[in-house]
Amino acid sequence: MKDSIALHVFFFVVAVRGSSNIFEEDVPKNDILKPTLVVKNNNGNLIKVDQSIRNTEDIEARRKDLVNQVMFYLHTVKNPRLSEAQQLWVGDVKTLRQSYFDPSIPTRFVTHGWMNSPYSKSCVLVREAYLKHGKYNVIVVDWSKISINLYSIAGRGVKKVAKYVGQMIDFLATQGVDTTTTYVIGHSMGGHVAGIASRLAESTVGYVIALDPAMPQFSSAGPGERVAQGDAKFVQVIHTDAGGFGYTKPIGDVDFYPNGGNRQPGCKSIFQSLCSHLRVSEYFAESISSDIGFVGTKCENYSEYKNGSCQYNDRAVMGGAVPTTRATGSYYLDTNSVPPYAKGS
Repeated sequence: MKDSIALHVFFFVVAVRGSSNIFEEDVPKNDILKPTLVVKNNNGNLIKVDQSIRNTEDIEARRKDLVNQVMFYLHTVKNPRLSEAQQLWVGDVKTLRQSYFDPSIPTRFVTHGWMNSPYSKSCVLVREAYLKHGKYNVIVVDWSKISINLYSIAGRGVKKVAKYVGQMIDFLATQGVDTTTTYVIGHSMGGHVAGIASRLAESTVGYVIALDPAMPQFSSAGPGERVAQGDAKFVQVIHTDAGGFGYTKPIGDVDFYPNGGNRQPGCKSIFQSLCSHLRVSEYFAESISSDIGFVGTKCENYSEYKNGSCQYNDRAVMGGAVPTTRATGSYYLDTNSVPPYAKGS
């Protein structure tokens, strides 16, 4: 059922007093929030799930207690399965040394977005892809106790979640990790967690990869409030539902727009936008071991890319086990509608 919700969730939030922006940052405490999730059950039927929350003060109290609601789960080639995860804690040297964590191999943080968890496709595919490719410390950040809340409430918790992730990065630096070779990867709202965490960490993070970072509630935010250029030594953003769930503007050192950045091929259901938003994790996971790669061309827009105006421009590979640090600007490419998605050059 978790996967069903993650793949088919559609939502709206209505405040009794009304607001022109359903992702309003400041929710009046006297308002009764009436969120509704429309999901497909295991029989394929659409059902409504009432998530009414009437006491926003309780929500705020829970949000302030983020330290106890953000978990770090380590996976290596010795314990690749979800059931074999080893939990780590910031500052707990003994537990870290008793785990399979190896400071001599690359570390990859992976985090989910709103309404998701380590069991969601965005985390599972990326974790599995790295561990099939080679030896890594893959640390999955679980902030599902916060992300399960109303979108606006979860969004307001992003910066505090990110700060705690930054503390874990700094803790690992004290234990011999070269953070300049560390990557932080996040999907949707988790893309902002990844960027802000890397910016707030005292250690220099090597790479941030934001997978279709969420746009609602973050569209007018600046650096330090969302993923942005300068969060790490290099920031890559991949857009697959631009203008829907995902960010439209280029906000990284390099931004990739597969299939124009929205309406991904093969996404034909009434949940087309959500399908496109989730597709980015499949692209990135495939890119880690792809022989031909997702090759993008630097261009002003998708129309110019399609009509051949940019065919002699610079090219760069989207994602990958060793992602680009040379390309800057916006790159466009096409994919297949089914796996394998990569078309190469």
